[in-house]
Amino acid sequence: MQNEEKIIIEGKFEDVIEFEDHYYLRSKKDWVCVLPYTISGEGLLDKIGIVEIWNQEERKISQTLLKDYLNEDDSTNLVGANRVLYEIAGVNLVDASKWMFLGSVFNSLTSDSPIRIYAVDITDVELKIDVMNEEERKKFHMVKSSEILQSDDLLFLGAFTRLFNFFYVQSLAK
Repeated sequence: MQNEEKIIIEGKFEDVIEFEDHYYLRSKKDWVCVLPYTISGEGLLDKIGIVEIWNQEERKISQTLLKDYLNEDDSTNLVGANRVLYEIAGVNLVDASKWMFLGSVFNSLTSDSPIRIYAVDITDVELKIDVMNEEERKKFHMVKSSEILQSDDLLFLGAFTRLFNFFYVQSLAK
């Protein structure tokens, strides 16, 4: 007889599943992450947009990507990414040429819900002070790209490395 999974706790965004004496989180919605950046006059990565959140596990403030669940009214993943950028940074950037898809990751072997990661060039864009959620806006900062490597967030570091690699390859082609 094959073991069956059992829902232990049902939540709005994820369920806790028991399968073969192990417990798993199963997401009910896909995530989208955004990595805003600016470019220096020399064409190098200058600043990266981050949010600072309380990391309950480590009991300290951590820097990470802008992120949220995709909503049912997000017609595409890119529309969802732009919504996240607007809600947190106050920027509505509909020019698709400013956006770059960095890839998808899954947060566990049992997940069928990918985390889609986008980068967006906000070099000449004015950040709005007034946004829908002022608490989220207060968590958003632009930091020097050299500071990113101090993060412990592997998703954040992976997204930054993919973006950095793009600019590195572009510089070799010149």
